[in-house]
Amino acid sequence: MRKISLIAALGAMLFAGACKKYVEGEDISPNVPANAPPPLILSAAELAVFANYGGNMGRIASMWAQQSAGCLFQSEANDQYQVDESDIGNEWSVIYIQGMKNLKVLREKAGAANPHYQGISNVLTALLLGTATDFWGDVPYSDAFKGEELQYAAAYDKQQDVLNTIQTLLSDGINQLKSSDNVILPGSDDFIYGGDAGSWIGFAYLLKARYHMRTSKRDATWHTKALAAVDSAKANGFTDGAADANCLFGTNANEYNQWYAFSRINRRNYIKANKNFTDLMNGLNDPRRSFYFTKNDSGKYEGSVLGSSNTRNVSEIGTYFASANSPTPIATYAELCFIEAEAALAAGNKTRAAQAHNDGVIGHLTKVTGSADAAYVAANASETAASIDLNKIMTQKYIAGYTMLEPYHDWRRTGLPALVKNPRSNLSGIARRLPTSIDERLYNNKATVVNNLLEPVWWDAP
Repeated sequence: MRKISLIAALGAMLFAGACKKYVEGEDISPNVPANAPPPLILSAAELAVFANYGGNMGRIASMWAQQSAGCLFQSEANDQYQVDESDIGNEWSVIYIQGMKNLKVLREKAGAANPHYQGISNVLTALLLGTATDFWGDVPYSDAFKGEELQYAAAYDKQQDVLNTIQTLLSDGINQLKSSDNVILPGSDDFIYGGDAGSWIGFAYLLKARYHMRTSKRDATWHTKALAAVDSAKANGFTDGAADANCLFGTNANEYNQWYAFSRINRRNYIKANKNFTDLMNGLNDPRRSFYFTKNDSGKYEGSVLGSSNTRNVSEIGTYFASANSPTPIATYAELCFIEAEAALAAGNKTRAAQAHNDGVIGHLTKVTGSADAAYVAANASETAASIDLNKIMTQKYIAGYTMLEPYHDWRRTGLPALVKNPRSNLSGIARRLPTSIDERLYNNKATVVNNLLEPVWWDAP
């Protein structure tokens, strides 16, 4: 794998080289790869994805879903839903500039002669646009990246329109990835799937299912659409944990897994396991505990009590997710199974729901521990049409989604698992969104500005 720090830096330079507002003509540095080839652009854009799914947004989502506990300084404040407009400017910039802006350049550079690069670009754009709209609701896309044409003021699209755009991007990406006519093909520059078009197609269908599921409060036919996408994902190879899409990291200091770098190196004791989560897994005698958490001084898996900010004798995030080169999941086979289970249950097919639930639990156990513990399977992955219910599905999806963004989004949709707000927070409930970035408020006069963290996004509204 290439040096992550090098590619990230090149990704930033790629965008800088494309901004006529700042450099023009002979002012352009000879060190800026203004005419970078598609492989370099793809690598930089994928690292923007890794920065979001493995970085601060992942930590915030994990704390607000009460899987992790913020115990010191900025993490303690975040755990109490203290995130203001100046705290998330970098995350917004990474999504839009290092991510979607570079992906637009990639589509243009690749051209019609290289549909696989275009297809991957569309799938990753859908992923990042989904991340933005999940946290911020209405976001710019139709007018985004037009720069001077709009005096750098992009109108915001309504979230329902953004969700339709995501589905269109994924459909376009799938069709492009099916093409066999390519002048150049992605390979090692694609950190996620090594250029394998079939894997990207399966991933794209999983994302289709994910974003049909997002509309469960809004679209009475969501389950039919989601199940069709699940079937297509499986038909295209998303049939076990080997198909998972992950953020990948290296063993050098500038390549570390971001959970490891934050919790073990740069901000030790800032973030720990949450007692609600460790209690849940302890109660189930879950064999994944030794992978998820470290033992405390008493030899137990025990997190910090919500609101206590205790860092003594508390379990840390375990090595499965927080070692130097641990992969961070973006989308998994287990997630696909639990989407199938929820959708099948909503469609009235309890037999399919039970089987999909069981497949998700067994698949994730096997992925994490190397085997499916017989006692755990008997107790938690042997559901039938008579015993399956939404709480069981969402509880097991919650456990399998550790470090992912999905548990927080699922809680907003379903209210499961049952969570209570941090008692030290001044808010009247758990935050349901991020505030608008300060740069958007100050410099985009067309921005939809929201500072109330309790205001739900469209798909979350009752």
